[in-house]
Amino acid sequence: MHYFTFAEKDSTLYQASSSLNAGLDEVLEVRKDVSDTGDSVNVSRILVKFDINSISSSINDGTVTNPRFFLNLYDANSNNLATSQSLYAYPVSQSWTMGDARSYDNPVVEEGCSWKYRVGETDGTLWGHDTMVSSSGGAWTSGSGFEGELNFTHKSSDFRMDVTDIVFKWMSGSISNHGFMVKRSGSVGNLDTSTDE
Repeated sequence: MHYFTFAEKDSTLYQASSSLNAGLDEVLEVRKDVSDTGDSVNVSRILVKFDINSISSSINDGTVTNPRFFLNLYDANSNNLATSQSLYAYPVSQSWTMGDARSYDNPVVEEGCSWKYRVGETDGTLWGHDTMVSSSGGAWTSGSGFEGELNFTHKSSDFRMDVTDIVFKWMSGSISNHGFMVKRSGSVGNLDTSTDE
């Protein structure tokens, strides 16, 4: 039996504009753009949150047994991909506001989550920097059982990432469900700080 649920809220965080909100964009972008000279790197990553209450109830009442959970991501005609790379999903460790702006709004709308802010620039609530792996660009929990990983080649394709461990941590109450942070390998804040850019 398969259950499908759609995102309750989502947004893209853009390093190039620390306060830009893109909560209403139709496409979420996980990018790492390097200038031709290599002296400039711009990163984006996504936040996506799902309501898991109904599936949790189905597990508790025995309707669903031995579940697996997958985050499905659909390619939107990506190009110029590296030969091989990885995407990671981590549980977001703090609440955030989706906002109602688009990345191409002019003037830029700065209310809602962004690279720097969880709620918006006017509110001024920054992403936290306590015991979580964090940098500007969100806050997430990492470590054993707190990571989904997907490796792929330069070919454009849709993705299916196993995130069962993270969802079970939400259901057990050991961490709060604030959604997933999806980011590329080699981008700011990865576990191997020697490769951060």
